[in-house]
Amino acid sequence: MNRLLVFFIVFALGGFVMGQTVLEVPSEIDGVPVINALTQYVVADTNASGEQLHDIYKLQSGKTYFYNQSPVFKNPITLIADPPGDTDETKPPQLLITTDDEGGTPYEHAITTFADLTVKNIAFNSTTIEGTYSWANAILLQQDNLRIVLEGCHFTLTGWGMIEAYVANTVFILDKCHLRNGTVYDYGDEWCPFFIEVPPGDVDSLIIRNSTFFNLQGSVINIGTQNFIHYLEIDHNTMVNIAKGFTTAIHAHLNSKITNNIFYNVATHSFKIDEISDGEDQINSGVITVDTLFSNEPGSSLPFVMDESDRSFVLTNNAYFFTPGVENYWADYDSVLAVSWLDERAQSMFDNDAGYPNFVEEKNVNVDPGFANFGGTDGLVTQMRNHRDNGTFGFWGWDPDSAIYDPPLHWAFLQWPLPEDFSYSATLTSTDGFHVGSLEYYPSELTQYYENLSAIEHEIGDHVPQVFDLKHNYPNPFNPTTTVEFTLAKSGPTSLIIYNALGQEVKTVIDNKIKSHGTHKLSIDMSEHSSGIYYYVLKQHNNRQVHKMVLIK
Repeated sequence: MNRLLVFFIVFALGGFVMGQTVLEVPSEIDGVPVINALTQYVVADTNASGEQLHDIYKLQSGKTYFYNQSPVFKNPITLIADPPGDTDETKPPQLLITTDDEGGTPYEHAITTFADLTVKNIAFNSTTIEGTYSWANAILLQQDNLRIVLEGCHFTLTGWGMIEAYVANTVFILDKCHLRNGTVYDYGDEWCPFFIEVPPGDVDSLIIRNSTFFNLQGSVINIGTQNFIHYLEIDHNTMVNIAKGFTTAIHAHLNSKITNNIFYNVATHSFKIDEISDGEDQINSGVITVDTLFSNEPGSSLPFVMDESDRSFVLTNNAYFFTPGVENYWADYDSVLAVSWLDERAQSMFDNDAGYPNFVEEKNVNVDPGFANFGGTDGLVTQMRNHRDNGTFGFWGWDPDSAIYDPPLHWAFLQWPLPEDFSYSATLTSTDGFHVGSLEYYPSELTQYYENLSAIEHEIGDHVPQVFDLKHNYPNPFNPTTTVEFTLAKSGPTSLIIYNALGQEVKTVIDNKIKSHGTHKLSIDMSEHSSGIYYYVLKQHNNRQVHKMVLIK
């Protein structure tokens, strides 16, 4: 019997619209697991025109959804589950890879999407119950200009790049997600997995809030050297035991806001001096590394140049700490660089107020948070030493309840409730009066945090302005300088040109240069021009605005 449940939402559900239709996707029929349920009940749920028949697809709490073929979404899809409870029956449903008909472990992604995707309260894992591992991704993006929203999702042992985006202009919004034991099981010398991998496409916005990254061998964010993130916001996250850097290629970030996070044993593997070559872009001698924009360098394939002074980087109210075992590892290998908060290059950029007027670094503290309950640090140190001594890697992680299953079987199951507790005893100051780090460990503060976001911000998912706007200059009339302010909804080639009353171009203020999205303010000097009426025109892509200014000498 087919036990599909179709109904209408009759109450508010995490931002979904009242009256949307929901299809409940079964994990089993009459006790028999449904293999590839998302393909059977989501991909196939379309009309003759290829449109989805339902607005939302709901997975059953506490259930396992096995797959050995990737569902391919051609339409915008929303997958949800109920908010989890405290029991095994109410834990998030898990998408779990299984063997194929020949008994092999397939290279099949949990989700492949050509369209916008929203996923809430669902877990991902690419380790089979037989104990084999797939290098496939949790989510693979196949189209430019996508919006990916993940809320309350869990990732364990998942693929080369858990979210892989070889596409352009993506918006990523991650809220209250949890990644654990992201290390390689039964494989060789690979610095993976990463959480988000985005070469060679650029990213419009990447916003990660109130999420936890725990025991990860690769970087949280892996972005190619000739690519860029227009807007990066990392706020109230907890990162613990990250062997490689928090992110690669920070030279690619045009606007960055990294606030209220905990970085605990992050970028600990570091580099030997002889491993660093000229032009090396992944030097992690600092938790936070920054470089000049690759687009400005000779040989760049990027078709623009952006003034370094236009970049913005706010780095405030974060905590960082390295355990003695990690510091001993650095000391025991003569040429391994000890990791600092900022590497020398980053420090010099934050100190250069003239060259980087929008770089702010303050109130970042080196302190042990005193976490309530976690593990894996010894495994991290052993892994790094083993790589230095033997050039090999092993699996490491933390699962205190592993006695429930015979290893390696237990890695395929989501322990629930999660054993790690990153509440802490230290006193840390945030920018908003809450605890530093993920507020998932402080539920009342978490609720207040999202209530404090305006309805527009929460719906859009970030603080990036969504309008293209040119303000009137001031003063006006003026002599001989005036101020012009404008706001860009997206980064991109931008021009600001001044014309006289006859329509003749008299001054080019910005000549088709990349400007980051956000608000810009600049002074215009017209001392070389005579009194009269002028028009200043702001152009970006298909957007154009014009205002009149009056010069009186």
